[in-house]
Amino acid sequence: MAAPLEPLRPIIHSQISINYNPNLKYLYHHSFLCNRYGAINTNLFSFTLNSTSCRAQSRSSFEFYPINLWGVCSKLQKLRDSVRVRANSSCEHDTDSADKGETKTSETRSGSTPGPGSGSGTGSSRREKQGKGNWCWSKGNNKWQWQPIIQAQEIGVLLLQLGIVLFVMKLLRPGIPLPGSEPRPPTSFVSVPYSEFLSKINSNQVRKVEVDGVHIMFKLKGAELGVAGSEMNSKLQESESLLRSMSPTKRVVYTTTRPNDIKTPYEKMLENDVEFGSPDKRSGGFMNSALIALFYIAVLAGLLHRFPVSFSQHTAGQLRNRKSGGSGGSKVSEQGETITFADVAGVDEAKEELEEIVEFLRNPDRYIRLGARPPRGVLLVGLPGTGKTLLAKAVAGEAEVPFISCSASEFVELYVGMGASRVRDLFARAKKEAPSIIFIDEIDAVAKSRDGRFRIVSNDEREQTLNQLLTEMDGFDSNSAVIVLGATNRSDVLDPALRRPGRFDRVVMVEAPDRTGREAILKVHITRKELPLAEDVDIGDIACMTTGFTGADLANLVNEAALLAGRQSKLVVEKIDFIQAVERSIAVKMASVQATLTPAACKNGNYSSPMKFSNSSFLPGFDVTGQITGIRKKDSWSTHLSGVRATLTFDHPTTNKENSKQRKHTVDPNAPDFLPLPSFEECFPRSSKEYTEVIHGQSGNVLKVPFRRIHLSGDEPHFDAYDTSGPQDINPHSGLPKLRKDWVDRREKLGGPRYTQMYYAKQGIITEEMAFCAARENLEPEFVRSEVARGRAIIPSNKKHLELEPMIVGRNFLVKVNANIGNSAVVSSIEEEVHKLQWATMWGADTIMDLSTGRHIHETREWILRNSAVPVGTVPIYQALEKVNGIAENLSWEVFRDTLIEQAEQGVDYFTIHAGVLLRYIPLTAKRMTGIVSRGGSIHAKWCLAYHKENFAYEHWDEILDICNQYDISLSIGDGLRPGSIYDANDTAQFAELLTQGELTRRAWEKDVQVMNEGPGHIPMHKIPENMQKQLEWCNEAPFYTLGPLTTDIAPGYDHITSAIGAANIGALGTALLCYVTPKEHLGLPNRDDVKAGVIAYKIAAHAADLAKGHPHAQAWDDALSKARFEFRWMDQFALSLDPMTAMSFHDETLPSEGAKVAHFCSMCGPKFCSMKITEDVRKYAEQHGYGSAEEAVKRGMDAMSAEFLAAKKTVSGEQHGEIGGEIYLPETYVKSIKI
Repeated sequence: MAAPLEPLRPIIHSQISINYNPNLKYLYHHSFLCNRYGAINTNLFSFTLNSTSCRAQSRSSFEFYPINLWGVCSKLQKLRDSVRVRANSSCEHDTDSADKGETKTSETRSGSTPGPGSGSGTGSSRREKQGKGNWCWSKGNNKWQWQPIIQAQEIGVLLLQLGIVLFVMKLLRPGIPLPGSEPRPPTSFVSVPYSEFLSKINSNQVRKVEVDGVHIMFKLKGAELGVAGSEMNSKLQESESLLRSMSPTKRVVYTTTRPNDIKTPYEKMLENDVEFGSPDKRSGGFMNSALIALFYIAVLAGLLHRFPVSFSQHTAGQLRNRKSGGSGGSKVSEQGETITFADVAGVDEAKEELEEIVEFLRNPDRYIRLGARPPRGVLLVGLPGTGKTLLAKAVAGEAEVPFISCSASEFVELYVGMGASRVRDLFARAKKEAPSIIFIDEIDAVAKSRDGRFRIVSNDEREQTLNQLLTEMDGFDSNSAVIVLGATNRSDVLDPALRRPGRFDRVVMVEAPDRTGREAILKVHITRKELPLAEDVDIGDIACMTTGFTGADLANLVNEAALLAGRQSKLVVEKIDFIQAVERSIAVKMASVQATLTPAACKNGNYSSPMKFSNSSFLPGFDVTGQITGIRKKDSWSTHLSGVRATLTFDHPTTNKENSKQRKHTVDPNAPDFLPLPSFEECFPRSSKEYTEVIHGQSGNVLKVPFRRIHLSGDEPHFDAYDTSGPQDINPHSGLPKLRKDWVDRREKLGGPRYTQMYYAKQGIITEEMAFCAARENLEPEFVRSEVARGRAIIPSNKKHLELEPMIVGRNFLVKVNANIGNSAVVSSIEEEVHKLQWATMWGADTIMDLSTGRHIHETREWILRNSAVPVGTVPIYQALEKVNGIAENLSWEVFRDTLIEQAEQGVDYFTIHAGVLLRYIPLTAKRMTGIVSRGGSIHAKWCLAYHKENFAYEHWDEILDICNQYDISLSIGDGLRPGSIYDANDTAQFAELLTQGELTRRAWEKDVQVMNEGPGHIPMHKIPENMQKQLEWCNEAPFYTLGPLTTDIAPGYDHITSAIGAANIGALGTALLCYVTPKEHLGLPNRDDVKAGVIAYKIAAHAADLAKGHPHAQAWDDALSKARFEFRWMDQFALSLDPMTAMSFHDETLPSEGAKVAHFCSMCGPKFCSMKITEDVRKYAEQHGYGSAEEAVKRGMDAMSAEFLAAKKTVSGEQHGEIGGEIYLPETYVKSIKI
């Protein structure tokens, strides 16, 4: 016997594969014989000779024995020591790599004999157990025996089914030959000219004719077997060549077409005894064919269903047992690349939580000997594409244990009891291969709650499967070392019994990656693909551009960028390729700056002038400059300065009689008694209400866009400011004009599945509302459309609110301010609420929230809507609670839905709905100092705790979206768990709700509903950036709407100041809408004066945020006022201020004379120490006299100005102002004008 040879790496095929060795040629002969006579079923298993465990033998030492049905020699005693058989069932794969399959020569010589299917000699016992497959050890015969995959009974059933099918097919189609019967010769059709047909008829060579209109088929005499030759004349030479190429057993049928003007020769056919007729076209013929075809399809489907071949990707080409107890599609991780935590990026928190699972699977004895049991199950919860399946595979790869995976839907089939049987088999197999991991993907498909909330009809099969799953997870032995990993993106619908301790003990949140995580994921995919990158590609920049992308999205992004580069024949992938890939990945691509703009023109009877849009470079990636033709149509305005002097809040003086009309409650809600308010001219002296007329290109509608023009003195150009005051001099009983009636009517006539601004934007349509907003913001209409389509901006505009002057909310536009109004149970005055509306919008409120909870809620809202030119929002749960007498436990989805529809019909533009207050989040507020401070959040929380059910607004979110679709209502997803104190800021409950807001936002976008997210109320300044960052990432850059936030809790009565500080900070970071806070926050119901104070404070914050973002209009406004201040143009200062009357009243409190309004000082510094005046005079004096140095100019100038001061006319004594012996300094020009 020769010495052992150096082993070669075995190659495993689906046939016999033997390591080549010249001394083992006899084994090749054996392989040839086995394959030649079909003895071995090559689809079932493969033989591999391991030369390391084989000794050279002579050919004479081999014996050949009979071969049984399954391809196994009855006696392979001599080969058993050198041949290894691998068998793969439907669920099992050999997990040993080729390298591990090689054994050491010394170990083989020791005489160890691995059984068939066992692992390598160096493998662990667990690997050996797994490798045995369907072999079993027979103690009687003292050898391994093969258990066939397909049982004999199963083959018999299949053959019986096939026989029945053939019999039925024979009955339906007698022409179909059965197996074993004499086959009918096939038929061949040959087309010939009609003249040839007439020739054959005349020469009596035709045997049979079938006429179907002008189409004729005929057979020749003597051509039954298709022998064509000398009988065909020269005109059939082409047909003869075809017939010669045919088999001599084919039948030939000739076809021809009769010309319309020639009759069929029936007389000649009768004369020659030719058999003729036409095809049977009775009505039942088609139905027969259809039924037969349907029967064939049903039979084929049944056979495919029962045929025992798995087409699973993981077990391709292998047979599997489909017994009632089969485990279906469960799969074991096949041999290949092992996935570990190193291959998973962007989910560091989830990996940390799973490390303990890995440690237990690696060293179970360390825990078992202490009496510890492993966690029975771990639930992976996250959005689709976040990497839940990859994480589960990584756990198995790190622990080096079998990974048995299946989808929950595979448990549910037509046959009752199939799912429960599969669950039993799955867990039995997992216990057998312990330690192991069972991974059930989309577990919510089979484990939904059984209380009926998530099921329309009962499903006994699914419930039986769930019951079996609960039983199996509760029945593990303490040392079974089997852990179940479940994945879902709807953990809220799971049955509570599945989530109790002892089953799924832990829940691991697999969240969308943050910027650092996205960068790590991109590096993994770029490295794996070996992507050649250009020098301008910065992975960190790409990560910043992909906010909200999941791991799957990023993998697709890298592939898309490579495709784009390859399409242009580039050698490397450039940054522009990634940018274009990002645009392709989002719902709607960002509109290009070079895109053709929708034609818009301004109409004027006499002349038109171009109006330049401001350069909007403050918007990242955009340089929007445009030109639009327009004309300013000016309303009449008064420039006189006389009138009533205003107090700090400029209340109109009222008599005792008028005061007596201001009642605490409205007597008649249908006829309120409104009091007059100060006019636009009184509030804004030197300002006029004007309009830009723009023609909408698609409809031809004329859009009158309002603005406030501030007229400055001298040669200074006027300044145009954003205006929200609405039409003036309108009686509240009449309501505002219906500005949008023609717009809405036109779209209603066109029809469509949805009516939302987002729907039209995604279709590439620029609506009148979008064009209106673009003109107000001095931006391109296309830019507005692209932002709305992307979801970064919203235009709240209910189609029932026809009085609305549209506005846009988004981080790339001017920061907007919301004012809360509304009555209460203590004070319910419709007159007061309408006054608050008019007063708030006069001073710059961009939206109004009606938070009424007192009497006449419906009527109050109706009066507000009919007199509001700005969007109006509500919190519907307030009115729904009033409908059930204030008892939260009596609320229901039906009551809430009816309230939504009622308010939608009135014209409410946006709803605040606290759908993110989930049952599982409520306990997170237990450790708070102030608990739940949101009124809407507390109502939902009380209802959830009373019934221990999920928030009905969350459960019926899709139905809410359907209502919003019909009316174009925007949604403000409420922050019901916002912190109510600095102590509670940025806690778990707050951010858990924000994460759910992101989910609800994406679901709303799928139905084209516009969404913004509400934010926190009490946040210290150093924690504000974290809120903004998480909202942008988790909510995909949807507009952020924040209450404040208050930056400290120590200033009751001044919370409008403390909150405006936080509002300016968070606005500069990207918040789009600021909800104001009044001085009476936490103290009482605000009145009209409080509303004005809150609006002015927040207009300051919004303007400061616009300055920080680089908005050109904000900078221009500041520059205009600064110049007026330096030049002592007092009236221009007043006119350019946010509150001109308050500024004027403060000045006039100490210097009320008209002459003081042109003086070059104020009462703060006096005439001698006004720094601005001194600087101005020094510059002028130096310029006039040509002084070289500033010191000389100051000395000479001060001497001259002192003399001028002493000689000035004394018009007002300084004594009354506390300046004993001093005089009011007046410019020389003013003194001369008085003398004249």
